[in-house]
Amino acid sequence: MSPLEIISGLCNVTEELADIVQKQQTAIEQSKIEEAVKAELRQNIKSTDRKMDILEYNMRRYCDTDDIEKGERDERN
Repeated sequence: MSPLEIISGLCNVTEELADIVQKQQTAIEQSKIEEAVKAELRQNIKSTDRKMDILEYNMRRYCDTDDIEKGERDERN
């Protein structure tokens, strides 16, 4: 596994973890947790999600696995 494939895999796992957090937040919103705690968690998720989006957007141009596969094909030809 190349370093770029590892980075791409980490991006994918991070996105999966973000999906899990969003589902947990939905459960929290439906629970009897204090509104201030819900609001704080909501803001934390929103802020972190935004940071993740920016990082992934900037990283993908360096490590998109589609580019790796294309590069490998080009090398073979």
